[in-house]
Amino acid sequence: MSDAARFAQTIRNECVGMRIRQASRLLTRVFDDALRSLGIQESQFSVLVAIACFGENGATIGPLSNVLAMDRTTITRSLTPLEKAGFVRVARSPDDARARVILLTRAGERAIESAYPLWEGAQKRVKHALGQERFDALRTELGEVVGRRDALEPDDA
Repeated sequence: MSDAARFAQTIRNECVGMRIRQASRLLTRVFDDALRSLGIQESQFSVLVAIACFGENGATIGPLSNVLAMDRTTITRSLTPLEKAGFVRVARSPDDARARVILLTRAGERAIESAYPLWEGAQKRVKHALGQERFDALRTELGEVVGRRDALEPDDA
């Protein structure tokens, strides 16, 4: 067996990053399937939810990027289809004309309201598949990983 094949087997069996990507793709499909009837994907839904959590004053890219653990460029690209769908509006900040504020529109609020029961169904599906204890442990562990963002981010992030 070549070194590359041995290394690949070790990586396949032990790599946290690879397992996270596999789990992420699997769970994303569950939520995408649940939200499909609304014409939105889980990745878009997450952005809408994050913006809604900032309240009526909206969110600037920096804090939104931080909450979602996404880089600014990805956030900006994610906003384009949401803006075209009328779910968000991008405006200049009243406090700093150089900054953009992302605001949830009434259509965005309705999208979250319509998505809520579908999201609940997807949550229940995952809970049922994992069991309540494992589901709670996974949510807690993932929250702790996200909470250690400073230690995990590259120095130039």
